[in-house]
Amino acid sequence: MSSKREGREWVYSNHDIPGSPSAMSVRPHCFLLGLLTSIGACSAIGDIFKEPDVQLDRVVVRSVGVSGGNLDLIVKVDNPNSFTLHGTKLEVGFDVEGQHLGDIAYDDDFSVTENGTTTVTLPLTFAWAGVGSAVRTALGSGDLPYRMKGQVELATPWGGKEVPFTREGRVPLTRLVGYLTIPGYSQ
Repeated sequence: MSSKREGREWVYSNHDIPGSPSAMSVRPHCFLLGLLTSIGACSAIGDIFKEPDVQLDRVVVRSVGVSGGNLDLIVKVDNPNSFTLHGTKLEVGFDVEGQHLGDIAYDDDFSVTENGTTTVTLPLTFAWAGVGSAVRTALGSGDLPYRMKGQVELATPWGGKEVPFTREGRVPLTRLVGYLTIPGYSQ
């Protein structure tokens, strides 16, 4: 509480008395200042957080049968940030030769250390029904033309974040058990 002395009396300002109208008018200004500071800090998070890079490293053929097969998509997640990212979910739709092979929802937690890379194995079961001969031919070759679209859900120091991604290209195709015969494909 501030005061000033006039003559022999002390005079108090209304600004100094808690609960007075003048003191109450200061509170909204403090709230507004705090709100603006918080908004400024949140917008700076966008400058600090860099989206991870999700890439398909290779595809492993685990099994192939008359009705379909099982693949492992080996996905690398690169973290360009100076803090660890914690993945909570990874969803992927996978196409080969323009035909949809299947969807994967990976719900296991995973971490990517600061400026590091982690590998996640995504199992995919597919059916031959509705898959054309181009996919069968591609699965019989040494590399696979693909398109992968999805999103990774992350826990960051500032809360949850969803990062969508789309990738396409060609990746090496590895057969887990020697030479597998692909139904409808002959060399």
